[in-house]
Amino acid sequence: MKKTHIFASLSLATLLLTGCSTTWVMTTTSGATIETQGKPEQDSGTGLTKYADTYGYHRVIKSSDVKQIAKGKTVLLW
Repeated sequence: MKKTHIFASLSLATLLLTGCSTTWVMTTTSGATIETQGKPEQDSGTGLTKYADTYGYHRVIKSSDVKQIAKGKTVLLW
């Protein structure tokens, strides 16, 4: 009985700690596509769009170079 409770507790903890991440896809005016982690943030004051690429590096692009931002697929992170 005690092993069942421990197993159930560990299973619940694993499910709670597992996260999901939604990728976003930016299309540039030149036709290139950029896949990002999370939604890109557009800063109207500087005219830049900030985003994290698929490797987690933080990048910046001119907002005028971004043609479209669309929600991509949801990925389960282990």
